[in-house]
Amino acid sequence: MNALKETKKKHLLAILKYLYLHNSSTMNELVGNLQLSQPSIRNMVRILQEKQLIQEVGNDLSSGGRCPTRFALNEKNYLILCLYIQVDKIIYQVRGFSEIKKEDTLFYQGEEELKKIIRQLVDKNEVHCCQIAVEGIVYEDEYVTDHQNILKKHHWVKDIKKEIDLPIQLQNDVKMIHQGCYFTYQQDTTYYLYINDVGIGSSYFYKDEPLYGNTGIMGEIGLISFKGKTINQRIRECQSQDEFNELLGLLVSMIFTMLDPTRLELSLDLKWNYEEKIIKNILNKIDKNCFKNLYFHKDISSMLFEGLAYRGIVYLLKERIERDEKI
Repeated sequence: MNALKETKKKHLLAILKYLYLHNSSTMNELVGNLQLSQPSIRNMVRILQEKQLIQEVGNDLSSGGRCPTRFALNEKNYLILCLYIQVDKIIYQVRGFSEIKKEDTLFYQGEEELKKIIRQLVDKNEVHCCQIAVEGIVYEDEYVTDHQNILKKHHWVKDIKKEIDLPIQLQNDVKMIHQGCYFTYQQDTTYYLYINDVGIGSSYFYKDEPLYGNTGIMGEIGLISFKGKTINQRIRECQSQDEFNELLGLLVSMIFTMLDPTRLELSLDLKWNYEEKIIKNILNKIDKNCFKNLYFHKDISSMLFEGLAYRGIVYLLKERIERDEKI
């Protein structure tokens, strides 16, 4: 693909993503936010209309005058199977653009039964894409967990991809929760820190893209050694609220001083509490702006599935642009 055509497709995808994030937009809003010329935007909107990827959604005539035309995505053929795979448990949603069509929790024993259930869900719901979130470090179609202080590699997604003729993507669960945060708040540089009884998951985003680094371990802050053990182990073996406060204070201080994100999103799912005053005092000793940019979330499930749906829909949008030779 030549450079001009590649740039054009990149701009077309930017328009589609903007419409997805904002539901609808006028031509002027697209020009102002995407920093492209009006003739260029107008030409690309026309192309997307001809390909039936976007549509006009009407004008508001209530004021007596004709308001600018608004454009929105054509929401047909975007049905995403979103799976969250945990030990012995599958939480799933079948999602369209703006609604949950179906959701449930299923249980399995062993990877063979897990694969069987996923095949059944794909066949039954006639989805266009499958997004799978897992706990662990993701390497393309494999992932590694350290839940029992032992590294274990999981390969079953490779088998599923051979058996199912459908786009399937494997995602880290924490990065997908973070993706859901971006779907709502949309900042340039954001960090997400998630702590549960097993340990820590975290990720660093530039706009809507997770950064993985050279070997895929970027954001795996729980692997850092602290007092002779990894921070993940320290979390698992934590004996008191004071000990947890020390660990959490260390983590957020490291993130702000090393990466200085616009937002640091934080979620906890374990017996220890988030003691805001203590964390505020720790961060204020560094810079008072740090605590202002720390956001604590209680509901992580909805953000996880928002993130999976976002990745699935953006994947399909990109695929439909890439495969059209006439664009």
